[in-house]
Amino acid sequence: MQFSILPESDHPLVALRPIDAADLPVWLSYLHLPEVYEHTSWNAPTLDDLAPYVWQDAMRKPGNLLRLAVVSRSTNRLAGTLGFHTVMPTNRSAEIAYDLSPEFWGKGIATALCRLAVQWAHGHANIIRVQAVVLESNARSRRVIERAGFVREGLLRSYRMVRGTPGNFHMYAHISDSPSAA
Repeated sequence: MQFSILPESDHPLVALRPIDAADLPVWLSYLHLPEVYEHTSWNAPTLDDLAPYVWQDAMRKPGNLLRLAVVSRSTNRLAGTLGFHTVMPTNRSAEIAYDLSPEFWGKGIATALCRLAVQWAHGHANIIRVQAVVLESNARSRRVIERAGFVREGLLRSYRMVRGTPGNFHMYAHISDSPSAA
């Protein structure tokens, strides 16, 4: 499982590129917006919490997290992030993660990028299972994941701590059409 070829967005509004240190204040700013924060499991992130996501060549190695900047094509300003964490080469699985600044909501961006990420994961990173866990209160994200072709597998009760309280999360998965591919 290698991240040697990064996915490329063909969405007319946004492109993908590695996260740069200059993106972090913008990311932090919208993560703290109540309409974003209330539906995530972030615990009041700081710039230090986001710093490990700045691009490094080590991110191309199996088992490492991979998060890319979603940027406006017109301004190159950060609009969101997309990537994978909990990458498990032995199991050929990874968990998708994404967020968008509210000014980019409702434009089909998250769905298009989730579809792209899944195709890329199956086709280029040799991942059989791409999973998503979505906080129970996050109806918008559930719709995105479902439109991107994920299948709901169940409700994980008290799955992750959300700002000191056990949170319930819906589990979704997208399985490769050719799981035996090497």
